[in-house]
Amino acid sequence: MNALIENARNVVFDIGGVLLTFQPETYISRLATGEARSRVTCDMLYGSPMWEQLDGGLITEEEMARHAARSAGDESLWPQVLPAIQRYHELLEPMPAAALIPQLRALGKRVYVLSNYGPAPFARAEERFRDLFSQVDGMVISGREKISKPDPRIFRLLLERYHLDAGQTVFIDDRAVNVEGARKAGLSGIVYTGMDALLL
Repeated sequence: MNALIENARNVVFDIGGVLLTFQPETYISRLATGEARSRVTCDMLYGSPMWEQLDGGLITEEEMARHAARSAGDESLWPQVLPAIQRYHELLEPMPAAALIPQLRALGKRVYVLSNYGPAPFARAEERFRDLFSQVDGMVISGREKISKPDPRIFRLLLERYHLDAGQTVFIDDRAVNVEGARKAGLSGIVYTGMDALLL
């Protein structure tokens, strides 16, 4: 096991790309309907700065769909875009890192989730993956807090809420910029590039 995890008392996981798959390049073709399926691109929706606002709980799903439709040149397409926001949780699958949670807890470690996730999309994912999320000791979700990674404040919120020592806490994320945000808040960090990053 990675030495940072082995020596930590608290292990904090990101969700998308770490605990659950996130493959947005496939979602529009599989979930959007009508003309939106061919006219709206991944970048117009999931790659848009507006998606970060959805993750931050600052806009609604309808506003996100309208923005993507406008980017495609026809705002009236927004109802055809909406399923790609409201149903992508149906296409998520657990990743190998999720299997580490019970192992870490068996070692006496506490396990947490900290993720950028819109409040409504996360509520659906949380319901679908109840068995996974019921295993963790606590969660901080950007859309609920109106603070997003890599802002160090969201990491400090986690530490304060669950009374964690930053020096005994390691954060795992697939984006280096988010790991750097954790480090600025005093946590250790691991950039997830596959299971070798956690096991070696």
